[in-house]
This record gives sequence, C-alpha cells and structure tokens, in this order.
Amino acid sequence: MNSLGILREVMARPATMRDLARSSGLSRTAVDAVVNDLVEMGWLEAFEGAAEGRLGRPAASYRVAAALGHFLSIDVGANHIYAVVTDLTSEVRGHLTASIDEDADASVRVSTALEVSDRLLDSLGLDRGSLWAVAVGSPGAISSDGVVSHFGGTGMPGWVGLDLRERFGREFDAVVLVEGDVALGAHAELTIGAAQHFSDVVYVLCGIRTSGAAIVDGKVHRGVHGAAGIVGEMPELRWAELNELYGSSVLTSPRPSREEIFESARAGDPAALAAVDEFADDLATGAAAMVLTLDPDLVVIGGGSSPAADVFLPRFERTLREIVPLPPSVTASTLGSEAVAMGGISLAAGHLDALLESAVREREAFPDPAATQTLLRSP
Repeated sequence: MNSLGILREVMARPATMRDLARSSGLSRTAVDAVVNDLVEMGWLEAFEGAAEGRLGRPAASYRVAAALGHFLSIDVGANHIYAVVTDLTSEVRGHLTASIDEDADASVRVSTALEVSDRLLDSLGLDRGSLWAVAVGSPGAISSDGVVSHFGGTGMPGWVGLDLRERFGREFDAVVLVEGDVALGAHAELTIGAAQHFSDVVYVLCGIRTSGAAIVDGKVHRGVHGAAGIVGEMPELRWAELNELYGSSVLTSPRPSREEIFESARAGDPAALAAVDEFADDLATGAAAMVLTLDPDLVVIGGGSSPAADVFLPRFERTLREIVPLPPSVTASTLGSEAVAMGGISLAAGHLDALLESAVREREAFPDPAATQTLLRSP
C-alpha cells in the first residue's frame, strides 16, 4: 500500500523524498525504502530538481520513468477521428485529427482511426507496442462488453452492433477500453475540468449532436445499457436536431454556420440574437429534465458550442431557473473538442490505478511494470 501511495503521488507530480515524507506521513527512512524499490523495479527515475530554498546541491526529485509506457485515446465521431497520446501520468505527448464522411462504412471508419493513430505514434517515435491502454470513444450507447448497442444520430452505417473492444483488440497488444463519447466528456470534466470538486453533476455535450451524462456520487453513471443520459432521444426536447433547427424562422438561407450565428449575436444582430435565444431555451429544457431527476450541484455545458457560452449561457440559466425550483450552478467547459479523447485518457489512467490497487490486495508483492502490463492484458 505504501508503494501504491507513493506511486500515486509521483503520478500526480514529480516530488522529492522530503515532499513524499510530508504528504504520505511516512518516515523519511520508510519513504527512502519505498522509492528505492520503485526505482529498482523501473517505475520511477531520479532527476535533478530545483533547490529547496537551501544552499548546496538541489535535492533529487523523482518522476515516473519517461519511457515506461503510454496511453492512446481515439475519439471516433460521425465526421471526425481525433487521437491523443499521453505518458502514464496523462501528460499529453501529441494529438492528431482527421475528417471523415459520416456515410463512411464502419470498416473504413475503423481503418481511418487506426491510420490516424499510427501516424500520431510514428510522429512521436513510438509504435503500438509502447501502449499500455487504448481507449475508444464512440457516439451512442455502449454495452459493458464494448458493443455499440444504439446510435440515434445520422450516418455511420454498420456502426450499431460493432464490437469495438474485439475489433480494436485485434490491433493492439494492450487493454482496450470502450465508452460512449458523452460519458467520456463527463470523465474528462470530473478529472481535469469543471466538475473536479463536485460529486453530482449534469454534463451536456452540445456539438453536432446534443446529449447528456450524469455524474453521481463522484462517478460517471453508465446505466444498465450504457445509455444513461441520452435524453436527447426524446423528440419533444428538440435536442436531436438542435443545431440544425434553431432560428430557422429568422435566419437567412443558406443557413449560416454555428460559429457565424454566435458571432453575429455577439455583434448584436437581431435575427442571430433571436436564434440564440431559441437555442438556449431548447438546450435548457433538456438540461432541466436531467436536473429535475438528479438534483445536481452543477451543470457543465461542453462540446462544440461551449466556446460561445458567453452568448447563450445567460439565457440558458434564466430558462433553467424558470423550470427548476432549486437550480444548480451552471458553467461552460474549457476543454474544447479534446474533451472526449481526454476522457478516454482519464478512463485509462483510472483503469491502471484500479488494477494496481487490486494487485496490492491480492498479490504478495507490488507488481513491477512488466507484471502490470501482463495484468492489464489479462481478460
């Protein structure tokens, strides 16, 4: 347990022996022994850190060994493929995106995702063998065994019924984790975003499609079928085609882009302002359905619309307050289009942490990196 505690501390940030003794409550002698064990096993490496306010040689700091391993997260969307690679501390090493036609067949979509991933790895001097975990994010409801059980959007032929865990598992000698894109956005908010200090949160992913996810007691709630939060399927809420329909009675033809509408609203254009008000009202109505069910601390608006929150959030909050008797706080995500992929990284990091905690309970000794990789690959 001491080895796991120290490793967790260093995963969060590099630290000196003094830092680790202070944060862990262990004696300096105990910390010395644990850190030396972790260095010998290959988990940690020493480097010359900054001076600790004293004259003389700077104290050695410890970090996770740089070449130990990596996580890959792939956000597979209807119109895009976005991949990100991090080290085991979730520090981003690189990312790459590519467009794809929403009518592309499932086999083409998977091949494109693999091609983007390989190009990214190659640009970093890495290959598939360097990966400890691969996370795949997909629109729709994802079953507990990684199968796409439902997709209510347009395009993506052949996607429903695809076993993503098995398909990507053929390509990587690493654990493959699969989750819905909205749930992954919520994971990212919970670990590195606006929801970090809250236990009950409604997360709304508003991009080309709009849907929601729930964080309950500090955990992203999946539901029985991995479909929790797809409240956008209710036609009465107007979320299914929200970004294509709002303001249709006042906007010009051809319809301006979402960004153009928001920019015109910022400039005070009356038609754009009316369209944004309609957008905010419809978005708030769907969010209210989730808020009334969950009574959360916070609502986070993420996705492609979040950069324009300054335009629509005041109206959104007003409408939400009109519907909800005890409204929560509301904020916009700052994670941008990377949220889903970074949620995959959070999922991978959490999976590794849970596996190490389980190993501590069940094994006689703390596993070294090679043993941990073997455990990760085990079914």
